Amino acid sequence: MDKRLFLLVVISVIVGSIIGGIIGSLFTFNLVKNQNNINKTTSSTNVLYKQTVVLKEADKNTFVKVIEEVKPAVARVDVITSDTPWSKDWDDFFKYFFGPDWNKMFKGQGIGSAFIIDSNKYYLVTNNHVIEKAKEIYITFPDSNVKYKANVVGSDPFTDLALIKLDITDKNIKLPALEFDDSDNIKIGEWVIAVGNPYGFDYSATVGVISAKNRTVDVGNLHLEDLLQTDAPINPGNSGGPLVDLNAKVVGVNTAVAVGAQGIGFAIPSNKAQKIIKDLETFGKVIRSNLGVEVADLTPEIIRFLGINISDGVMIKEIETDGPADKAGLKKGDIIYAINSEIVKNTIYFRKILEKYKPGDNIKIDIIRLNKKLSRNVVLGSK
Repeated sequence: MDKRLFLLVVISVIVGSIIGGIIGSLFTFNLVKNQNNINKTTSSTNVLYKQTVVLKEADKNTFVKVIEEVKPAVARVDVITSDTPWSKDWDDFFKYFFGPDWNKMFKGQGIGSAFIIDSNKYYLVTNNHVIEKAKEIYITFPDSNVKYKANVVGSDPFTDLALIKLDITDKNIKLPALEFDDSDNIKIGEWVIAVGNPYGFDYSATVGVISAKNRTVDVGNLHLEDLLQTDAPINPGNSGGPLVDLNAKVVGVNTAVAVGAQGIGFAIPSNKAQKIIKDLETFGKVIRSNLGVEVADLTPEIIRFLGINISDGVMIKEIETDGPADKAGLKKGDIIYAINSEIVKNTIYFRKILEKYKPGDNIKIDIIRLNKKLSRNVVLGSK
């Protein structure tokens, strides 16, 4: 080959390689740049999407609006639980030296929360344990220096609920009331707000979710069933305050804290509370039906021993002589699996079903006795 031609070919290859490298580099640079832009856009889109989801589930202003709406109806409850150790003849003498509130230094005191449920009748709901030893009850609303005296309409130690009434003669005084929501419809994971006066701090709100339903707890001498559990902190002083949903409606009445636990509180479901309140207003106490039995949950050991093939139901472990169940022919050891065709899953459901009926109601009890299914009609008594 001619040397000049060979040299020309070599130069052409070198030049072509250089030009190709430059073009390839520019293409790669633009490709990387575009990919980075896409990644940035995607990342930005993801962040915006997440923020949108969070805001959609619970707008940061939602809690503020609910708390402000609920606030005027939630009260601080101050109770006097004991008298001074001397006669009232000394009142004027001590007032002269210590002021009008001198007697508070010597009287037993307690604190809790309550909320208005009826603006016209001035009714408030609180816990029984807040007012059960009270000799005097005083109610104060947020942002107000007015202290109202209150009287007990009725109370129920079994559910720890009480209905109290403001001692107001001026019917022009209007106080907003809270509405109840359907606690059966609230789901685990839904937002709730506990409102009250913890540790004496006037008006406080804590936020959390419904953690569980149908809880049973023992706190002191209280045995409470069918409770809502929440991680919204409920501290001493919150007792009797409302547990509200994001519609500013009451789904529960705050009642107890698990001793030694962190962030676990309990509330009486609103549906149960409303039934109790109705009786307290009408009778001053709760009128309960009585079947005349003590029952126990079915355990795997009981099921194996009896040779039954059901897991729902309760076993009669004690029966009241000449009580409603005894008169109807029920016996110790019978398995109650349905009441008026409603399945009895356990002792909690057993009591919840019976709460639907009044003394004197005739109900059908479905039982298993010696592996045979039987039915008995029972006229409920009262207790």
